[in-house]
Amino acid sequence: MYVEERLAQLENITNEHGKQIEMVAEGLASLTARVDRGFAEMREEFGKINRRFERLEERVDRIEVKLAEHDARFDHIDQRFEQIDRRFEEIDRRFEQIDQRFEQMELRFEKIERRLDRLEDQLVQVHGVLTELVTLVKNKL
Repeated sequence: MYVEERLAQLENITNEHGKQIEMVAEGLASLTARVDRGFAEMREEFGKINRRFERLEERVDRIEVKLAEHDARFDHIDQRFEQIDRRFEEIDRRFEQIDQRFEQMELRFEKIERRLDRLEDQLVQVHGVLTELVTLVKNKL
């Protein structure tokens, strides 16, 4: 009987191991399903992230286009300012020429003023002489 008992024990142990193997297999199947769901969720989340990145890349591309347009506009504005600067420089040169002309005219006016002062002095002298002559002529009459 010993062999039969031993066989019964081994059968019990085998049944227990079979149940344990079934539990492990069920746990492994459950774990595999969970892992598969987790990977599926991860793939879904990565898909969402990829779509967000694609939208962000599109926005960045649009922004880059707009920045390029603004750069072109700023370059155009810079060119216009350079033209305006050149015009102002030309106007400054013209004003310098006008200032020089005014200085020359001022010098001429000063000369004329000095001449007029001398003429005025001469006229005063002539007037004095004429007054004396008139007085002499009146006295002799």
